[in-house]
Amino acid sequence: MTRTSAAIRDVLYAALGVLLAGTLAACSGGTQPAAAPTSSSPSPSPSKSAPPVDGGSLTSPLLLVDALSKGGINCTGYEAIAQPRGAVARGSCYVSGEEYTVGIYASAADARAQPDAEAELLMGVAPVDLVLGQNWTVGCPDEPACRKVAEVLGGEVFHEDA
Repeated sequence: MTRTSAAIRDVLYAALGVLLAGTLAACSGGTQPAAAPTSSSPSPSPSKSAPPVDGGSLTSPLLLVDALSKGGINCTGYEAIAQPRGAVARGSCYVSGEEYTVGIYASAADARAQPDAEAELLMGVAPVDLVLGQNWTVGCPDEPACRKVAEVLGGEVFHEDA
C-alpha cells in the first residue's frame, strides 16, 4: 500500500468512526475450554498450542504485532495511527512490503461493527479483508494473507469484494 493509499485509508477510517457512533451491536464472546482426553494412552505433545477460535482479547496493537511475529508473520515498521476513529488504538506495519493494520476496540461490539462499516464505506472502491478477534482486527492486503493471520491468531476471516 502506498503512502497515498495509507492517507486515503486514514481519511476513510475517520469517516468510518463517525458512521460507527451509535451503531454498535451487542455481541457475546468467550473461549471454549479444551476437551479432556478420553484415552489412557499418552498423547503426542503439540509443538504449539492452537490459537483461540474467537481470537481472544488483546489490549494493544503492539501485542497483535508481537503475536503475529511469534507465529512467523513478521510485521515490521509499526507506526501508531493518531486519533483512531472507532478504535481505542490502531497502527500499521508491513509484511514483505504489504501494509497490515492492527486495531484494538473498547468492546466486542465495537470490533464486530468494524468489518461491515468498513465494507459499506469502501463499497465499489476497494475490497475489505480483515481478521476479527474478540476486541481486535487485523486488516490484510488480501484474503489469503488474512487466512494466514487467522491460523496464527485465531479469529474470523472477513472478505468483501469492492
